[in-house]
Amino acid sequence: MLQTNLTELASRLGQLMHDDRVYTDPLRRVAWGTDASFYQKRPQIVVHPNSESEVAEALSMCHQAKTPVTFRAAGTALCGQALSDSVLMVAGRTWQDYEVLEEGAKIRLQPGIVGAKVNQILAPLGFKFGPDPATIASAMVGGIVANNASGMNCGTHQNSYRMIESARIVLADGTVVDTGCEQSREAFKLKHPEILEGLAEIRDTIMADEAMVARIKRKYSIKNVTGYGMNSFVDYSDPFDILLHLMVGSEGTLGFLSEVTMKSAVKATHSASAMIYFDSLKGACEAIVELRRDAFDETNAAELLDNFALKAVAASKYETPDFLNEIHSDVTAVLFETFGMSQAEIDANIAKMTGIMAKHGLYKPAEFSQNAAEIANFWAIRKAVFPLAGSMRPAGTSCVIEDVAFPIEVLPQATLDLQELSFKHGYNDAVIYGHALEGNYHVIFSQDFSTEEEIARFDHFMQELVELVAVKYDGSLKAEHGTGFGMASFVEKEWGSDIYALMARTKQVMDPAGILNPGVIINNDPNCHAQGFKPLPTIHDIVDKCIECGFCEQHCVAHGLTLSPRQRTAVARVIKTLETTGKEPEILAELKKQYPYFALDTCAADGLCKGGCPMGIDTGKFVKVKRAELATEGDIKIANFSADKFGQLEGVARFALGAADVARAVIGDGAIGGITKGLRKTGLPVPQWSEGMPKRGKALPELKTVGDVKAVYFPACLNRMMGTSPKNPDQRSIPETIKTLFEKAGLEMVSGHKPKGLCCGQPWESYGHDEQADRKSDELSAWLLQVSNNGEYPILVETTACLERMRRACDKRLNLLGPEEFAMKFLVERLEITPVEEKIAVHPTCTCRKMGIVDDLVGLAKLCAREVVVPEKVGCCGMAGNRGMNYPELNAHALRHLKEETKEKGCTSGYSVSATCEVGLTTHSGIPYKSILSLLDRAAKAKVRH
Repeated sequence: MLQTNLTELASRLGQLMHDDRVYTDPLRRVAWGTDASFYQKRPQIVVHPNSESEVAEALSMCHQAKTPVTFRAAGTALCGQALSDSVLMVAGRTWQDYEVLEEGAKIRLQPGIVGAKVNQILAPLGFKFGPDPATIASAMVGGIVANNASGMNCGTHQNSYRMIESARIVLADGTVVDTGCEQSREAFKLKHPEILEGLAEIRDTIMADEAMVARIKRKYSIKNVTGYGMNSFVDYSDPFDILLHLMVGSEGTLGFLSEVTMKSAVKATHSASAMIYFDSLKGACEAIVELRRDAFDETNAAELLDNFALKAVAASKYETPDFLNEIHSDVTAVLFETFGMSQAEIDANIAKMTGIMAKHGLYKPAEFSQNAAEIANFWAIRKAVFPLAGSMRPAGTSCVIEDVAFPIEVLPQATLDLQELSFKHGYNDAVIYGHALEGNYHVIFSQDFSTEEEIARFDHFMQELVELVAVKYDGSLKAEHGTGFGMASFVEKEWGSDIYALMARTKQVMDPAGILNPGVIINNDPNCHAQGFKPLPTIHDIVDKCIECGFCEQHCVAHGLTLSPRQRTAVARVIKTLETTGKEPEILAELKKQYPYFALDTCAADGLCKGGCPMGIDTGKFVKVKRAELATEGDIKIANFSADKFGQLEGVARFALGAADVARAVIGDGAIGGITKGLRKTGLPVPQWSEGMPKRGKALPELKTVGDVKAVYFPACLNRMMGTSPKNPDQRSIPETIKTLFEKAGLEMVSGHKPKGLCCGQPWESYGHDEQADRKSDELSAWLLQVSNNGEYPILVETTACLERMRRACDKRLNLLGPEEFAMKFLVERLEITPVEEKIAVHPTCTCRKMGIVDDLVGLAKLCAREVVVPEKVGCCGMAGNRGMNYPELNAHALRHLKEETKEKGCTSGYSVSATCEVGLTTHSGIPYKSILSLLDRAAKAKVRH
């Protein structure tokens, strides 16, 4: 039960946000209690504000109630600073507005926009986002700035501290100040003079002490985010400038950044990269020191991967050289990248760098590349080291990552000392990698937190790590990942009592009630780093390697509606932990009750999460396993019956759609939708009717054509049952359209007997009924081998969801092609195409994305239409076969931005490669969606053949 004051607060917040964005149920509190760190907390209230005004009012309520608040964006933080046991305020996917300023030289951003998206916006203008953390494809601007996260190239010269221009800030009591607006600044002076006076007093204290000023300047000559950015008091004198720059790296402890204006960095026009292999760790470090001194300026990059990192990389999905499996135990790689504004500059840099590196013991000769695909693979490997190393850990252990920086001149010995310290404490699998040009390393190791002895080992290592980094080498305990709970115990150790006291004073000035992310940065508990660990019990080998980094979430259609892949795994782990320990039986019962809907029913199981996961974890497969585990004996009987009698069921489905056609004609789509909605409220498993639902399919036409090239056409079961949407003016079925295209192109259609009852098996697989799914795909495979003359003839599969399973499950001799692939290979050059004078939308399905055939789909559309739009804010459509009909909220959530990106931008029709996807797309866009082959048919006519 929530405490009385929290219950009242939750009620008030619910009234503010109409309840649907305020969660107090156990499952979502548990789900939002995880981030990329090895810590775990359970918030009491999870709040999803949609605007600055909602944040301000919510903070005012929390301030009055003296209730702590933690802010969160993408949740890729590594030190626990995005966790809360009180109120968690999430500003993520609904905070994505931006405005490009001064032709790209500056950009105004909300906190929920992903860093990689900012680069996509700026790149055509010749600029890039300054901060470049390895998590940039997932991390959001709010978290990047609030943690002063940096990365491979930005160092200290293009990080958020250097690039921030102004910000809109919501303070602890709900006050909003815009540091870039004079009127707002004047109003703030009147309302909160004590804050400006307090910051000025701290500034004056620091500036009056020459030794303190010198220490602060020296500490920030290398990367450093331990504690507050005390360089703000040295670099700036105006309290508003100090306030602005203090917000950078403050980890949500001083206020909420509702908007930031950032200066952009100029994007180099030329670059070259190389993965260089050295004989030893020491030799690699010595080369880096010399390169930094004599060849590299701050705009280049040198990313070290020690021997243990290379072992993790060698076992990954990425393209790596074969010799990585044979290297001796001290071989170390450094990924170098050099930038310039001309090829001559790049060539000169390479020549100078190669000469220096050759002096320090190369395992392989240096080879630089300017091939975009090869370079992309290098950097994909580098950015994936953390989760890849995490995947190597023993089952049930946590993946710990520490983030330190040394002065560059001591790097070789400091690196060896760091490695030796890891070995001393038994971390023989410790990985050392990172931004060596900045002296910034990440240390990854596996840690069992299940016993007091293991926790003590971790604590002893941390204590000695602090001595090594902060005392012996006077380096930074945190270089870019934020202080968090993981290092708050040691901030005073690094900075000394006088500066630490001023940090504490800064917190008091900005947040006198102490409600903003308490315990992060300023924490009087010397043991805060060694408690609150996240348990990671084994639950299934499909997901046991997951470190909950959150890279999957940008690819998940259900994220923001129910649970993301990371959260499905995290909640399953908590359920397992509570079952094992016997603790919190009431919470356990509630989690088990909620889990099927939130984690299993509303998962599209499309596998797109695998694309974002460096370990290639497909949480959709795990969901299918769980669905199968929950299947009753009756469910299995139905699965067997439907597989055995599928041919007869096709007729039943066509009859049902025919009856619906009659009802539609009499009472209309709206009335049918209302009836099905009402039936669903009673608990009946009735699909939700929508205006995009198709009419009854026509009986298959004679599927034979005459031509000089033979090809097989397999009509998917859905298109054998379903006709066109009433909104589609072209009333021909897809089989009729394809027959016409074959005739126009002069292809001979080979189809054998009509394929009634044949199916790829996907409908059964999605429910976890693998045996029945395989039975259906085996039947289909046998038929296709027969009609294709054992794979001699290409096979057109009109639906890509079918295609993806068929390529996995059917005979490998079969030449299976999706409609876009088949059209580009066999139809386009045999047709005369005149683009239709329309603006159209194209939807690449999940399977198009997974199979890498999006370019074929979009390319075909561009051949056939004057203007083509691929909506940026739409990934998976959420239909997932029939799942979007049974759970229409999933389809609606997935396509919530579709109309604004299609119909409202002038699109008159849309095209895809999946019949069920087209139902949802039609419903939520307001324009008819149909097969891409319908567009080709409209635009094409037969060539004159001689």
